[in-house]
Amino acid sequence: MDETLERTQKDWTIFLRLWKYIRRYWVVLVLSLVLMLASALLDLVPPLLVRNAIDRHMEKIHTFNLVDGQWVEAEDGDFELVRRDGKYYLTNGEEEYEAEESLVRSVKDRDYRQLLKLGFVFLIVLLAQFATTYGHTYSTNYLGQRVVYDIRMDLYYHVLRIPLSFFDRTPTGKIATRIANDTQNLSEFFSSVITSMVKDVFLIVGILYMMFLLSTYLTLRSFFVIPLIVGATLIFRTFDRRAYRLVRTRIATLNAFLSEHISGMNLIQIFNRQTHKHREFKGVSGDLLKAQLQQMIVFAIFRPLMDMIYHVGLCAVIWFGGKAILKGELSFGVLYAFVAYVDMFFRPIRDIAEKYDILQNAFASAEKIFNLMDTPKEELNEGGRETVSEASVEFENVWFAYENEKWVLKDVSFRIEEGERVGFVGETGAGKSSIINLISGLYRAQKGRVLIGGVPLEEYDLRALRRQIAVVQQDVFLFSGTLLDNIRLFDPSVSPEVVKRVGKEVRLDHFVSKFSSGYMSNVLERASTLSAGERQLVALARGKLFGAKILVLDEATANVDVDTEFYIQQALEALKGITLIVIAHRLATVRNLDRIYVVHAGRIVEEGSHQQLMAKKGLYYELYRVQYVEV
Repeated sequence: MDETLERTQKDWTIFLRLWKYIRRYWVVLVLSLVLMLASALLDLVPPLLVRNAIDRHMEKIHTFNLVDGQWVEAEDGDFELVRRDGKYYLTNGEEEYEAEESLVRSVKDRDYRQLLKLGFVFLIVLLAQFATTYGHTYSTNYLGQRVVYDIRMDLYYHVLRIPLSFFDRTPTGKIATRIANDTQNLSEFFSSVITSMVKDVFLIVGILYMMFLLSTYLTLRSFFVIPLIVGATLIFRTFDRRAYRLVRTRIATLNAFLSEHISGMNLIQIFNRQTHKHREFKGVSGDLLKAQLQQMIVFAIFRPLMDMIYHVGLCAVIWFGGKAILKGELSFGVLYAFVAYVDMFFRPIRDIAEKYDILQNAFASAEKIFNLMDTPKEELNEGGRETVSEASVEFENVWFAYENEKWVLKDVSFRIEEGERVGFVGETGAGKSSIINLISGLYRAQKGRVLIGGVPLEEYDLRALRRQIAVVQQDVFLFSGTLLDNIRLFDPSVSPEVVKRVGKEVRLDHFVSKFSSGYMSNVLERASTLSAGERQLVALARGKLFGAKILVLDEATANVDVDTEFYIQQALEALKGITLIVIAHRLATVRNLDRIYVVHAGRIVEEGSHQQLMAKKGLYYELYRVQYVEV
C-alpha cells in the first residue's frame, strides 16, 4: 500500500522525463502541431458558414427603393419584401405593392446561388478537416509509437543491468508488467490523449475568440460555468490519480501471482492444491476488481457532472439569447452559431475529461516505469581489466550477507590454483552457492577481498570476466528456440559445425542423436523435453564454446541418474586445463577432486582430499557416513 498510494514523482517531473524522448522526433512533433492547429481552425468554420446561410440568405430581409419606376435592392431600402397569403409584397408600412414574379425569382435565384457556394465551401472545409485530422492523427501516433518503443527498449536494457539482488526481492510478473503493460498505457496516452488534448486546447481558445466575436453579451453570461469546470477537474484529478496508482500496483501483483503459479503448476497438481490456489487467486483478482471499481466510481461521477454543467450553460445561453432576439438585439443566425460554439466548447471539455482519465492512467504507469528506471544499475566497471591471465580464485577473509549483517559467509579464506579441481560440500544453507555468486561478481562481499588471477574482482570489467567463467546450475535455464541456438546463445557468428564439434567433446552428441532434427530440434518453454542432465551438458557445451577458463558446477549432478552423471563426468574429463569448482551434496561427485572444502554455518571448517578428510573423521566423515548408511 505504501508503494500504491505514496506519490514518488510529480506530474511535471514525469512530463519532463517523457519530453526527453519526445524531442528526439521534433520534426514529427512540429508537423503534428501545425496540422493540429489547422484542424482546430477548420473546426471553427462550419458554425460561421451556417450563420451566414441563415442570416444572409435564409432569414435575410430584402429591402428595395423605388427609383424611376424600377425596384432597386438596397441594404437600407425603404420597402421590405414580405410574403403573405402565398404572395410577395413590397411595403414600407404605409404603402404596399404586389411584387412582380420576376423580381421575386431573381432574389431567390441569387440566394440559391449563394447557398450553393456556401455548400461547396462547406464541403471543401470538411475535406480539409479530414486531411488535417488524418495527418495529425497519423503523425502523433507515429511519434507516440516511436517514443514508447524507445522507452521500452531503455527500460529492458536497464533491467538487464540491475543487480541480481533486485530480482531476488522483486517478482518477475511485476517487472514484466512494467515493460509490457505500463508501456502500452503510455502508447494509449500518445495515440489518444496527445492527439486530441493538444487540439482541444487550441480549439477552446479559438471557440472563446469566436464567441466573443459573435456576442460579448452571451459570452460573459455563459462564463459562470468555468469555475465549476475547474473545480470539478481539480477534485477529479486528486482521486483519479490515486485510484489509477492502486490499479497499476494490483495489476502488477496479479501478473506476479500468475507468473509464479503457472511456472509451479506441476507442484500444484501433484499436491492437489488447485482449490486452495484458486481461492488465493480469487483474493488477488478481487483486490484488482475493487481497485478498478474505485477508479470507475470516480470517473462515473465526473463525466455526468461535466454533462450537467454543459446543459446548465446551454440553458443560460438559450435564455439570454432568446431575450436578446425578442428585443431585436440579436439575430437567430448568431444565436444558432453561438449555441453550436457552446456545444463545441463543451465537446473538448468532455473529451479532456475522458482523456484526463487516460492521462492519469498513463502518468501512473510512467511513474512506475521511471521508478524502475531509477533503480541503481549494477557497477560493471566498464573499461576495467578484461583478461584473466591466470585462472586462479582466492578469497581473503571474506564476509558476506544478503541482508544487513545476517552473515552467510564469515571470514572465509581459500585459494584455488589454475587448473585445480576443487569441491565445496556442506549442508543446505551453509553458504556454498554464495561463494559461487561472489566469484561471478553477481554479489559483492561486504568485507574482505575476492581475487581472480591474483587481481581484485573490483578491477575487472564484469562483462568480460563473466565470459571467462561458466556456471552449470542444478536447473539449467534454456530459452525457447533450437538446441543449436541455446548452445551458441543465439550468436549467428558461431557456425553449426563448431557447435557440433564442441557437443561431441562434452558428450552431448550422445543425447542429441536421439532427436530426429539433431541440433536443430526445438526446445520448448522451460526445456521440458530435455532431462536435467541433458540441460547440464548443454551448459557445459556453452562454457567450452565460449572459452571459459573457470568452470563452476553448482549442484549439477544432484538430480541426474547414474548414466547421465557418467556422461557428465566424462565431459568434465574432456575439459582439460580448466579450473573446476564443484558445489555438491552428493559426496561421490567430489571424491576424486584434488581438494575438498567443507563449509558449515558460513565458515570453512575442513580442507583436504577425500582420503585426508575421511581419515580426520570430522564433519566430512559424518556427512559421508550418513549418505553411505542411507544408501
